[in-house]
Amino acid sequence: MSEVFWYFLRLGWLAFGGPVGQIGLMHLEVVERKKWIDEDEFVRALNFCHVLPGPEALQLAIYLGWKKRGTLGGLLAGVLFTLPGFISLTLLAWIYVEFGKRPEVLGVLWGFRPVGLALLLAALVRISRAALKGPFPVALALVSFAAFFLGHVPYLVVLIGCGALYIAWSRLGPGARGSSIAAALLLLPAAARAAEPASKRLFDISWFFLKVGLFSFGGAYAALPFMREGAVLTYGWLTDPQMIDALALGETTPGPLISIGIFVGYLAGHGVGHGLLGAIAATFWLFLPSFVFVLAAARHMNWLTAQPGVKEFLKGVTSGVVGLMFSISIPLAQVAFLPRGELDWITLVLGLGAFAVLTFWKWRLNVVVVVLAGGALGLLRAFAPGLFSGHFG
Repeated sequence: MSEVFWYFLRLGWLAFGGPVGQIGLMHLEVVERKKWIDEDEFVRALNFCHVLPGPEALQLAIYLGWKKRGTLGGLLAGVLFTLPGFISLTLLAWIYVEFGKRPEVLGVLWGFRPVGLALLLAALVRISRAALKGPFPVALALVSFAAFFLGHVPYLVVLIGCGALYIAWSRLGPGARGSSIAAALLLLPAAARAAEPASKRLFDISWFFLKVGLFSFGGAYAALPFMREGAVLTYGWLTDPQMIDALALGETTPGPLISIGIFVGYLAGHGVGHGLLGAIAATFWLFLPSFVFVLAAARHMNWLTAQPGVKEFLKGVTSGVVGLMFSISIPLAQVAFLPRGELDWITLVLGLGAFAVLTFWKWRLNVVVVVLAGGALGLLRAFAPGLFSGHFG
């Protein structure tokens, strides 16, 4: 148990750079060095985590802890993996609330926002390349965009509808598949907006982040439209600029990127004088489903991943996620590039430069480096405004 404790405590503080880097670190240690499991089981465990909603790196850490020392080991591994992100983002949220109006902080945030948007767009490109292979996934992505952005259909209805439609489409013959696209256009926008429960703020935070944890297929970027729908549009806890700030700050901290929910929870709780309680509630309910799913289903890993329809459902969900990510990019781009209704050319150039580096540059930089570089430029703008034009937004 001490080996589990020290390894996952260290991993939690080193887990920068998103799930690919985090999973790579785990593979290096538990397969190649410590030999807790072999290569084949690692791959099966990773496929198992992809089937479940929630951050796959956290779920893999829970599984590895469970494999080593049972349920207690899984709990310990998961808590230690998320603890650094909780500490870092809670502290950053406090600084953001207390000092967010100071010129130097505004300058850093000015540099963060276009980079945060570039991160979202780069992730959109990666997911699109992997998911949109064929006409029907493309059609699902377009339908999900139209349903969410134009028809205001709830996030969960869109994703579940996309998953169900992909299952149905995969079982049709070639001649019938064309008509399924028209059926998708009719079915998804017809869904009604789900009513949210009205209660006290901490209950709302808990209930909202439980839903995010239960239905966050596809990673943090895929869950971002759901977070914005609830935190910005439904509850009004945050504004779009604050949502971009949460995304950028989340990239600079260790742990799963979906931990930006901790930052959102802090700001939501701060609105009623309980920022720390809001962060704690968001953390607990956001990650609880991952612990429950992994610890309950780990023994049935092979059976679950072999069930018919599971892969098709997830493919449909992933196609829908592309449309949702595109829909959220539009309002966030308006915030980043048109802060006062006029185009900020410097911000636009910074955002496009960050996007190019993250997407096309041969020697891709660590995401944290790109984010901090944007913040450094913003800090330079605060102390040397003559080098730049425009105002902070």
